[in-house]
Amino acid sequence: MDLTLSGSRSGANAVAIWMILSTYGPNGWYEKVKVLQMRTDWLCKQLDELQISYFREPAMNIVTIKAKHIPPSLAHKFDLVPQKHDSETNQWYKIVLMEHVEVEHLTQFLNNLKEALLLA
Repeated sequence: MDLTLSGSRSGANAVAIWMILSTYGPNGWYEKVKVLQMRTDWLCKQLDELQISYFREPAMNIVTIKAKHIPPSLAHKFDLVPQKHDSETNQWYKIVLMEHVEVEHLTQFLNNLKEALLLA
């Protein structure tokens, strides 16, 4: 039984996709996604060099890093997404690479992470 006011689901997702494709076109959107994937690949390569364990689905722009590698202060400074928002004992944090997350931001994060690892 559908109890929504309109009697059906919201069409917001369909409208959002239509707007994205109308604004960027299929090639423009493809280029945007490829840039995000390249940044994500770069971050993963840097984490590999630091021997930090993480998980990433190959085609996704999300990197999940085990919390044992990330001091809570660093997670807070860079607004990493925790496993649970109301817990001090997270097992992982994730980084979602979006258009506004530039390589410069990632480099700053990695430099801070290297410092934290040296102090540990």
